[in-house]
Amino acid sequence: MKKIFVLVLAALLALASLASAESVLSADPEAFMTYNRESHVTEWEGKWVLVAAYIGEDFAEEYEVETSGFLPVPENAISMELTTIPDATANDKELGTMVDVASYIHGHTHDLAGTMTFSADITDDEPYTVKSAWDEWPNNVIRGENDGDFNYGPAKTHIKGDDETLHFTELTGVEIEDMEEMKYIGMNPDGYIILCYSDDNVAKKDGDIGFAYIFERVAE
Repeated sequence: MKKIFVLVLAALLALASLASAESVLSADPEAFMTYNRESHVTEWEGKWVLVAAYIGEDFAEEYEVETSGFLPVPENAISMELTTIPDATANDKELGTMVDVASYIHGHTHDLAGTMTFSADITDDEPYTVKSAWDEWPNNVIRGENDGDFNYGPAKTHIKGDDETLHFTELTGVEIEDMEEMKYIGMNPDGYIILCYSDDNVAKKDGDIGFAYIFERVAE
């Protein structure tokens, strides 16, 4: 009986994952591929799974890529786990990080840390690291001592592993010549994590996303 229950649960989870992927693939790119600039990095903590990829229409035209829009990806091709580290480099544990040296202002901030693991069907690479330091949120606002708006909205990020392209061609079937690294991370209004490359600094203001991976939170 227990074995049957486990098999049924696995089947239901697989159907839910497929339904979610279909939902993303049929979404409106203009609304979906934007960042929620009110989301705090602590909302991103948890386990995530890749459900789709994306290539912007303008990017495809400029870089002579024949495919654009949302792209299907193999199921469970990438899993990602994100955590936050409060005041990781704080020079004053009580007051927090010095966020403004000239004015000697401290504030409590967060760094983003995580891992990205590819399925064995894709590669046997060791897990990649995901990192963003608190000051890579360009929209940080300092309002006063021990008071500020930090780590809201998307940030610059660094993904380190064996393949700088994060196996984009293997997962999507689309090859981008001289492909750049994905360098921005954040949450969209629907609660998905978007990891992307853009010619614009989308961490600072809205811009066109060139290509991206889209992650859905794993229910626990």
